[in-house]
Amino acid sequence: MVAMQKFLQHVDLDYDWFAGNGANELGIDDVNLSATFAFPLFFNTQTPLLVTPGFAAHYWSGPVSVLPPPPPPQYSADMPPQTFDAYLDAAWNPWVTEYFGGELEGRIGVYSDFYSVTSESLRFTGKGVAVIKLTPHVTLKAGVWYLNRVTVKLLPAGGFVWTPNPDVYFDILFPNPKVARRLSNCGNTEWWLYARGDYGGGAWTIRRNPDAPNFYNMSHDLVDYDDIRIAVGLDFKTLRRLNGYFEVGLSCDRQLNYESGMPNAFYPNNTVYIGAGLSY
Repeated sequence: MVAMQKFLQHVDLDYDWFAGNGANELGIDDVNLSATFAFPLFFNTQTPLLVTPGFAAHYWSGPVSVLPPPPPPQYSADMPPQTFDAYLDAAWNPWVTEYFGGELEGRIGVYSDFYSVTSESLRFTGKGVAVIKLTPHVTLKAGVWYLNRVTVKLLPAGGFVWTPNPDVYFDILFPNPKVARRLSNCGNTEWWLYARGDYGGGAWTIRRNPDAPNFYNMSHDLVDYDDIRIAVGLDFKTLRRLNGYFEVGLSCDRQLNYESGMPNAFYPNNTVYIGAGLSY
């Protein structure tokens, strides 16, 4: 019998809050909403093509300026008050043999403050990773991530995944490692404690000089935000497909980089952040 895949795999809502509203600080509120759909590919329902349309909003605040602020909207650290992502993601995780497969993903989207929409607003990102299953409990992965940012275009990716038993797993993978342990089951709900790391950020086209007298005097630029995130958290999984997580972490090595080179970069202080999400 052929196993059937659900067309709508899940709907995800994620929120992250980064503290910061003082000198040399940068606060951020991130909201992301997406839905993932499965399409059979090459008549194989076990490895469908996963298509995910999504939309994200990023709200920026800080640092405190010693100069009189410009007229509204307020711009901070040469950033607009909001930037947005509107994207379409496609992922496929085929297995060529029982022991060799891959993880392929491509994303195209418009990344902008929606005041400055140029050819650079349309950006492509993706990843390609080879997967080798050594044993039922150990898997090796190696490949690259294409980030397509101002300073970082490509990142090597890889490591190993080890699941010694059903209650513990180790994803020792660069650039997003994660280790987790099952705590207990409460009724039909599984609770897991985890620690993870991540290379975060994004890139957007933005409008500069918001206090210019007319639109044509404004300049347009491409900026990216990069940071390294370390977090601990709890996630839960239910039989009714309602899953979620809550985590607390540290955002460090933070920087804003501008394609124009004016300014070259801005380095906000390290900060704490809180993240939460629901999936159904």
